[in-house]
Amino acid sequence: MFASVKHDIPVCNSPLRWFNFLKINTMGIIRQGALGGFKGKAGAVIGSSWKSIDYIKGLYKKRSKPASEEQMIQQARFLTIAKFLMPITPLLKLGFGHINSDKMTPSNAALQLNIKQAVSGSYPNFELDYSKVLIASGSYIGGGTTAASVAAGLLSVDWSSELNALYDSKADDQVYILLYQPTADEFMTPAVAPTRAEGTVDIQIPTHLLGAKGHVWIFFADRKMTKVSRSSYLGELDLV
Repeated sequence: MFASVKHDIPVCNSPLRWFNFLKINTMGIIRQGALGGFKGKAGAVIGSSWKSIDYIKGLYKKRSKPASEEQMIQQARFLTIAKFLMPITPLLKLGFGHINSDKMTPSNAALQLNIKQAVSGSYPNFELDYSKVLIASGSYIGGGTTAASVAAGLLSVDWSSELNALYDSKADDQVYILLYQPTADEFMTPAVAPTRAEGTVDIQIPTHLLGAKGHVWIFFADRKMTKVSRSSYLGELDLV
């Protein structure tokens, strides 16, 4: 069985407005002081916390000037990768959970890395280079020689089941597989992650995703989810 996730992005005719909605305002960390940390709105500021760090940030102010061309370019690049990554936030939490974890969320780490390397083209026609998209980034050992193929509606993914003493890999390491079908704008992952020892998995592709191209990624994590590998792109496949 596959668990399916479909994009559900609010419609907005203006990229500028959507970017402003997602925009992260400059924050100041509350280190010490009589007031200490606080949550909620207080005058022109909002108090919040993340990982026991207290923050304050100013309320959003409506722009009085139109965005510059450079700002529009950055906003378009941001949107291109953000709308792809947001539906797979649970995977990113695992795949990027150890990247500057004391400074940023896994989703922000994934955005920061992928906006630099996976967005191609020129404004306003940016697109994703799926071969450069990373859904996980870590130093844990991957699956060695990996491959994916599709036949008769089945996605077959293979990897090395050999263990590596140097990296302390385990037979019960979890294998995470992601399929993205751009035409349907839909992601799919196995409902139950296979293990490293299995070496292969066959997954039934729902009928409504067949007849188009699909992109596949794979990465590995230990059972306790404390170590994760860098994701590997397994290619663009005909979903037949």
